[in-house]
Amino acid sequence: MSREKTKFTGVYRRVSDTRRHNGKPDICFDINHRDSTGRLIWEKVGWASEGYTAQMASDIRGERIRIERHTGVLPERRKKSAMTMGDAWAIFKEKWLPNLAHPRDEESRYTCHIAPRFSSTPLDRITPLDLETFKQELLGKGLAPASIRLILGDIRRIYRKLISWNLYSGNVPTDGLKMPRADNARIRYLTPDEAERLLDALKTRSPSWWRMAMISLHTGMRIGEILSLRGSDINLPSRVVHVRDAKAGTRMAHMTDAVAPVFEDVMPATPDGLLFCSREGKPLRVTDTSNTFAKVIKALGFNDGLTDRRQKVVFHTLRHTFCSWLAIRGVPLYTIGELVGHSSLEMTKRYSHLCPDTKRKAISHVEVMAQNGKPPMAAHSS
Repeated sequence: MSREKTKFTGVYRRVSDTRRHNGKPDICFDINHRDSTGRLIWEKVGWASEGYTAQMASDIRGERIRIERHTGVLPERRKKSAMTMGDAWAIFKEKWLPNLAHPRDEESRYTCHIAPRFSSTPLDRITPLDLETFKQELLGKGLAPASIRLILGDIRRIYRKLISWNLYSGNVPTDGLKMPRADNARIRYLTPDEAERLLDALKTRSPSWWRMAMISLHTGMRIGEILSLRGSDINLPSRVVHVRDAKAGTRMAHMTDAVAPVFEDVMPATPDGLLFCSREGKPLRVTDTSNTFAKVIKALGFNDGLTDRRQKVVFHTLRHTFCSWLAIRGVPLYTIGELVGHSSLEMTKRYSHLCPDTKRKAISHVEVMAQNGKPPMAAHSS
């Protein structure tokens, strides 16, 4: 990518041949300036998709020049506190983001929500009141409390990492901030008839979305886990799937007879190939996926008249349906949690109300014991 001058002195842009942002080629901004010896220094500032603009690059260049001219004059603490959120994110992204379990999700949250609001603001100028206002703005846009907690948690993580690297020494504005309470537990699950209607509609409109829906309904996998699957993760003879992007660590999902042919249809030519990818063969992000699924749900009328988001049918409802159907059939809650990779038993307990018959059968053993005075061996064996 060749550099092109911008209207700002010392600021250049490079148009990517591969990266896309808002349907157009992504743009990377670079700056140059001279150090105290006169040597020309080039520095990459960041991409437009990360929230950077030519104006921000010019501001960063100006800060670099001021620091260079006043080396030994400005206190070290002052130089550190002048770092903007955009500067901090660039360092965080390079040094720490690859170590996280879901780096693409965190990058997406920064680009969509944090960067437009704070990328050019110095870290020491962001106050708890600013974040409280930011939180209310996100709530006003309709974001779920759980999503806002993740966004604010990302901000906190950036501050704490910069402090641990001795690159920032000020306050952390998230300290003392009241996080929004999240109650995202899905209540709605599909009946067998609804599931059949949904799958039929998806198969007609989009075979890819039908396959992903089949996998989620028959294995309990999340959409992010499905999009991360590669050929090496699929063991067709053993009917197991290695879930590589699981939130609670790696786990094995198990295929039903109905979903095994789906995996056979999407097996890539190479072990490293993705089962689901873009037309260019690149990984899909959850945020990049089309609204095909939502259109099918709307056409079926599954969410008509509903205002409680927990009752609305979304792709995650398929995973919830998988768990609910198992609970109804009397599968132990611990087993359900293991199959879908719940991080704690508390998450699985939400399905306990679906298996009352199992509980009644369990306490019947106590009644038999009280009447006969001996263990109910026959009932226990059954």
